[in-house]
Amino acid sequence: MPPARPRASRVARLTALRKVLPAIAASFPLALAMGALYAWRNPHHPTSVAVTVMAACTWPIIAIALQILWFERSETNSAIESGRADVETAWFQEAAATAFYTTMGGLLFLESMGSALKLGWLSPVGLTHALVLGIGSFALSYLSLRRRDR
Repeated sequence: MPPARPRASRVARLTALRKVLPAIAASFPLALAMGALYAWRNPHHPTSVAVTVMAACTWPIIAIALQILWFERSETNSAIESGRADVETAWFQEAAATAFYTTMGGLLFLESMGSALKLGWLSPVGLTHALVLGIGSFALSYLSLRRRDR
């Protein structure tokens, strides 16, 4: 017979589940609606598969968004206010702003250079270009800010 788990951890898990349960319940019909919309817009896919896959993929995202933005709004606001004076938050904000402008300018540059030089792998800017440029510029900016301020 396995050892019994402490009652405190079960109670904590039940409390956390009760806290999230309204968001999970409210997000299920919204996820089904997203699946139905996707199936309606893509009739070449089997309807039941399209609804099921889209609902399964969007359900956690919608549940988290509802939990943060609707059901725990006061806690979210207090967490935002408490983090405003944090140095780490300032580094993230500055790095994100730098990465955004670098990514936009870099994608425009890659597209124009690819078109001008007729480079097929560079000209149609895709998701890979955006991710590599965005994540790379964010990481370099964040690391340089950390190194500068320490």
